[in-house]
Amino acid sequence: MITDKLAHRAVALLAVGLVAAGCADAGATDTTGGDGEQALARSLAGIQAGNYTFTSSSGDEVQGSVHLPQGSSISQRYGPSVLRVGSTFYLKYRIHGEQHDRYGQLYDEYAAGATKKQPAEARKAKRILAVLDGGSWVRADEKRLVAAAAADDQSGMEYLPPAPTAARPDVTGATALADAAVSARLSGTTITGTLDATRIDPELRLFTNDPYYAYGPRARAMPYRATLDDQGRLTRITVDVPGRLEAPASQPPAGIPSDAPTETPEQPLTITVSRYGQTAAPGRPADAVELDPAAYEMLTNDID
Repeated sequence: MITDKLAHRAVALLAVGLVAAGCADAGATDTTGGDGEQALARSLAGIQAGNYTFTSSSGDEVQGSVHLPQGSSISQRYGPSVLRVGSTFYLKYRIHGEQHDRYGQLYDEYAAGATKKQPAEARKAKRILAVLDGGSWVRADEKRLVAAAAADDQSGMEYLPPAPTAARPDVTGATALADAAVSARLSGTTITGTLDATRIDPELRLFTNDPYYAYGPRARAMPYRATLDDQGRLTRITVDVPGRLEAPASQPPAGIPSDAPTETPEQPLTITVSRYGQTAAPGRPADAVELDPAAYEMLTNDID
């Protein structure tokens, strides 16, 4: 009898254990709606604190570090790189891009002109060319660079990275992607879903200026995958970018089928974030010189 009672109790305990395990497994399965949305929103808290390191593949290869309020550093492979230390702004930029060396030759030829004024202007331009070589830091007036971009559509200053501030500390674009999320499914430390790229400010240059025109209805349902660390902070978010429409969208949304022919899908957009609270403040470059005032005029149309 005692053996029977023990056997029944063991079976009962085993059943309870199996139910508990099942509940635990159920808790680890995918959840949708509020859980995913809340986890995605909470994952941005580390970025909002203003101390992090990041990379981005949004149209250019970008690396950066933010340590507010002391400063930030953002390097772009093809566009201008910027360094902000306190209230001082530094620029690293290759003026005229691939034509940089050719312009140097033209300035040398121009310096051989007949009048005294022309050679002097050419020599000054050549000196500016020497410091805006893509490898040297110069102290510059950020407001004048922004004005140079606004003066002409052919200025590389249109691609100046944004400045992180206490009010808007995120310069990665991750917050904009999260705000554009249409769905969010949480599974462990991974959030998946789709986002609407037409909701994202084109000035962030995460996608093309007009996603619907380029991608059609697919622009409103781009799949994304976000990975979190053990504290729930965002470490990576990847967006699958569709191929461009073979025929650009010229009809209202309802007029373009979701399966309209497209080109080969573009490279995914990937943003990584790390070193939360451990990113050092940027230092001042030792050999930086003051940018010649004449350079701002040259920068108004340097990619023409």
